[in-house]
Amino acid sequence: MKGTVRLLSFLLCGAFSALAAGPSSTLVPASFNEGAVIVTDRAAVDDLASSLRDAASAAGSSCTKSEYVVWTEPEEGLEETFNGGVKALGYTYRVLDSSDDEDGRAVAFALSGPQQALAGLWLEAEGATVLAWCVLKPVAAKAPAKPTPALQPSAPAASVPKPAPAPAKPAAPAASPAKPAPAPAPAKPAAPAASAKPPTTKPGYVSGLVLDTQGRPLAGARVFISGTTFTQGQKTNFETETKADGTYSLRVPDGRYQAKASYTTTFEGQTFSFFMDPASGNPSTSVDSSEGGNLNFRWKLSGLRAGSGAGANRYDDFYGSSVDFSYCGLPAKAYCAEKYSAVTPGAAPGGSTITATFTPQGKLVDGSTGKPVVYTFKAAPLAPPGGYPYTDPNGGGRTTLGQGWQYHSTNFNDLPLGRYTLTVTATLPDGRQKPLKLGLTADDVEHSSVTVRWVPWDDFNPASYIGGGIKQMKVFVRD
Repeated sequence: MKGTVRLLSFLLCGAFSALAAGPSSTLVPASFNEGAVIVTDRAAVDDLASSLRDAASAAGSSCTKSEYVVWTEPEEGLEETFNGGVKALGYTYRVLDSSDDEDGRAVAFALSGPQQALAGLWLEAEGATVLAWCVLKPVAAKAPAKPTPALQPSAPAASVPKPAPAPAKPAAPAASPAKPAPAPAPAKPAAPAASAKPPTTKPGYVSGLVLDTQGRPLAGARVFISGTTFTQGQKTNFETETKADGTYSLRVPDGRYQAKASYTTTFEGQTFSFFMDPASGNPSTSVDSSEGGNLNFRWKLSGLRAGSGAGANRYDDFYGSSVDFSYCGLPAKAYCAEKYSAVTPGAAPGGSTITATFTPQGKLVDGSTGKPVVYTFKAAPLAPPGGYPYTDPNGGGRTTLGQGWQYHSTNFNDLPLGRYTLTVTATLPDGRQKPLKLGLTADDVEHSSVTVRWVPWDDFNPASYIGGGIKQMKVFVRD
């Protein structure tokens, strides 16, 4: 979805009207509101059409008939009007994915109706609204796959960061003052077991092998295959699952195809879906099915997601989980609770080394044994007496905890999914150590440690290959 946003300078959004005042839709028995323009120049929407096909694939099918609508001066409340309109027509609206940032707002959605199903993209930015949607090809109903239990415990995963250093010898501060030091780079995956071999390629087939975090065959992984046929240039897609030996093989029309894979399992009563890392390192790798080709994958608990690019630092650029580490800085009532608004000298004066340690409780999601993960950074200086803007005549307090932080919070990214105990300690310039207070809610930042666990996105669809499917956890910290 982010690629679509950059390409169009718009973001997907649910904004469209079913009021009978403008041109009639070619997909549903309703009319758009006044000011809507239906785009008929296919060349003008060619790139958007590709993103629409991805949305259809995320909805579990493919487009049979599409429509593109633009509002250059959208009315206020357009999205609410759309939702009411499709509901009045008997459709059930389901969000596949969404985003909202400085470029605009975005939503990919699916509609289920009594006669047909649709998928679409909504873009809203720069004062305009764009709707791209299509009727989906009917597919046979399929019983949902039973969640596969977590793998049996084994040696620690190769992708788990190295053990934490002793508290008395904190790690060096991060090279970039704006962010905490990242977890150590994951080691290269161990070589697959001798029995884990990709299938022999065959003309007319797309095939491959999916491995777990330990390099063993992973059964029950979902594989989504999409591409374009050679004879008619038709966009098409298929879905299959890996067998007990971790392999898949599917007969497809001659054409060029890509694949993506995901694995669903349960952990602490929650159902998570994980994207597999392509062995090629590029999620856009394709094969010629007329010759036959393998597209292989592996499950990773941490590391940069394929396609994220060097220097990526958003929390969803990683296979691991993320914590939003939020400081009750001045004015504390803006970030935590009113009761923390009093200016205090601070437990960690400027130059102190802050060490955040995540200690695993039990096994990780794949059944392996986790290791402590440590992030360190230097504390920002306290405000001088009369300092700007929220201090008293005696000084003290600060807006950010870390040196160079742009905001009151920062991200701790790429933690292998598990349950952790988090502690945060300040090592003062004189060598003394002081614990900082933590909390999971803004009005209860009173604890020396907190338990950190994650939950999946609402209505997450792994077929979309968008984002990581794990909600970011928020932890509050204060002096």
